[in-house]
Amino acid sequence: MAGQAPRCAYILCSEPLPAGARSDKQYCCPAHKAAARRWRHHYAEAVEIGIAFIHGLDDEHIACCPVCGRRFALGHGHRQDAVYCGHACRQAAYRARRRAGQRVRVAVTDSPSVTDPGTATSR
Repeated sequence: MAGQAPRCAYILCSEPLPAGARSDKQYCCPAHKAAARRWRHHYAEAVEIGIAFIHGLDDEHIACCPVCGRRFALGHGHRQDAVYCGHACRQAAYRARRRAGQRVRVAVTDSPSVTDPGTATSR
């Protein structure tokens, strides 16, 4: 590699690193650094699910997110009693519950009130 400019470590990028970059710089831009981190996280979780499936631990150690349907391994990176695969799905479920509650409240408060027969005037 003598004489060649260092290249971005992101698998889908082959751009050279900027001139004068630090010697420990690995990625050409913050977007590629974040994408590489997401890929590593996804790969590690896929390996965990595969190992759990091979060992027959599917029911106990693998959960299915009720929002997006994604399967995820309980434990490493997730709580043992996790329900949602991540923060986005947890927030989406909260917002859906909140919207459902508002519909019920609106239906209850907008219903026509029944007048008391004793207070109604008759002609």
